[in-house]
Amino acid sequence: MICELCGADVPRLKNVAIEATILAVCGDCARFGDEVSSPAVRQSTMPPVIAQRLELRQRRMTPKDVYTQAGELELAEDFPQRIRKAREARGWKQADLGAKINEKASVIAKLESGGMSPGDGLVRKLERELGIRLKEPVEPVAVKKQAAGGGVTLGDLIKRREDRP
Repeated sequence: MICELCGADVPRLKNVAIEATILAVCGDCARFGDEVSSPAVRQSTMPPVIAQRLELRQRRMTPKDVYTQAGELELAEDFPQRIRKAREARGWKQADLGAKINEKASVIAKLESGGMSPGDGLVRKLERELGIRLKEPVEPVAVKKQAAGGGVTLGDLIKRREDRP
């Protein structure tokens, strides 16, 4: 069951009058009002729209572990060479490719020289027109946490300074 005040998913709810409104709330939120025995003019179930919004809110509030997410796409390091090879394979000049994707020839020149990194929209246009992939999946990097007490703290530095004559 979902608390109508904070959105927490709890096994049991209490009916509480808060500001002249009767709500089904969790034990933590019950302190904001006066507990009532049964709701006077209350439906037996929560309207589906409210339940859906509370569920979405709970999903948004859940912290995500960015180190376990796989499938992140990043721009390939050799994107300038990929663009140039695909363009030359079709026999197009930089101006021709620029006209096809509605960009200036100078933008294509900067991309091929590596002087500019394309944004997501430009990457999609280039991939679609040239039939290539410019973004690749990146494996998550394992991060080791340092053991507590392994480094120097400010307190250690202060002690060292006090130890000097």
